[in-house]
Amino acid sequence: MALATKLVIVIRADLPAASAVNAAAVLALSLGGRLPHPPAADAKDGSGEPHAGLNPHPVPILSATADQLRDLHRTVRADGDLITVAFDEVARRARTYDDYVAALAATPTDEIHYVAVAAYGPRNRITALTKRFPLYAADEPVTAQTDATERKAGLFPAADDRRFSTPANGSERQLLHDMLRAQRNTLKMKCSNVEDDLARRAVPPSTLSLLGLIRHLADVERRWFRQVLAGQHASPLFSSPTHPDGDFDDAVADPAVVAAARRAWHDEVTFADTFIAAADSLDVEGHDSWRGTVSLRWVLVHMIEEYARHNGHADLLRERIDGTIGM
Repeated sequence: MALATKLVIVIRADLPAASAVNAAAVLALSLGGRLPHPPAADAKDGSGEPHAGLNPHPVPILSATADQLRDLHRTVRADGDLITVAFDEVARRARTYDDYVAALAATPTDEIHYVAVAAYGPRNRITALTKRFPLYAADEPVTAQTDATERKAGLFPAADDRRFSTPANGSERQLLHDMLRAQRNTLKMKCSNVEDDLARRAVPPSTLSLLGLIRHLADVERRWFRQVLAGQHASPLFSSPTHPDGDFDDAVADPAVVAAARRAWHDEVTFADTFIAAADSLDVEGHDSWRGTVSLRWVLVHMIEEYARHNGHADLLRERIDGTIGM
């Protein structure tokens, strides 16, 4: 006899298998205590050995993007006939339940990012809400299913996005510096709220990752502003002549590595901004082993190009992590 109710668990599509198993287990335990009926009766095998009763519902494990999870949770929670439990990044990072409760109380609703959502209720309603989601597959991350119009609209800055709101008719120095700041802030946004996935790499054999981009661009800032223009002896922090790709190859998922990369990038940006503001003019020059004599003007143009190129990489890396586009 077909059941009149349905239970599904929807996992964020990019979540690694071990984390997905953990999320499903947490949700199953959390949802079980909220269901109106206990598990089925105990049963015996052919040898007469008893077996504890199980949940009688099949439990499909589906996958969705971060945005789809948020929308699903909001919709199910608003329906009084449905039951839902969500597992979010706040809970995922907490070491104890008390830590979770305290962190949740300090996190606004729009800053909560869901890892998985469980939903239970009348079969037809649950099916209607989840039928577009594919089965979860750890090696086959999915992205949001949107049409071209929706996707294009999502790529433009939101009305409250202040990155590109600076004057468009200022001095040459101001225009170039403002554009560089906008590109830096774009990278910063791309790398926000995904601390556990910063080191996640692009498709093999590439070692490209968001963390690698932070490390690489810290070294790029350091080279052009400290070494070339300021004339300081400033060797790269994350690469070397014997390991030129260390900025990407050694970008591993270690909290100390992540913290060092963020700190280095911030320090180099601060130095560069101070140098730009204090320079006598855009004609200030330095010597580079690659390009020879370069001006501050050229360096600013090159840095804008450098960030814009790598922000394109960051677009794809971030979308693969949680489906986020635009920003």
